[in-house]
Amino acid sequence: MKKFLFLLSLIMLPAQAFQDCVITADGKLSDISIEQNDIIDVYPLFTVMNEKNTLFVHPLKEGKTRLCVLKNNKKIVMFNVEVKPDETIISEAEGFEVFSIDPPPEAQEDSFDLDLPPGVNSIGD
Repeated sequence: MKKFLFLLSLIMLPAQAFQDCVITADGKLSDISIEQNDIIDVYPLFTVMNEKNTLFVHPLKEGKTRLCVLKNNKKIVMFNVEVKPDETIISEAEGFEVFSIDPPPEAQEDSFDLDLPPGVNSIGD
């Protein structure tokens, strides 16, 4: 499910100057608070199963801030977030997985050619 969300996010989101991230947990996430909301926006993502265990972090400008979330209505978890022009760094926490949406700049420089669909030999046939 996590990989599906990751691939869906790659398709739906335009490239940004900053690196978007997804935070997933092994429990329900609620009561999101951001120390400086001019640096990042955080949106909960609702899955088909309505698990409420995924957050989307969208950087707005460079800087450092903190993000707090309530896990399973009993444990407060805090993340340190640093937004740089080419990456967003989110601290790790037990029971959480953090991964970036935008590929690193060196991966964007690689190019590749796609094969033509079956039955198509050239343009104009």
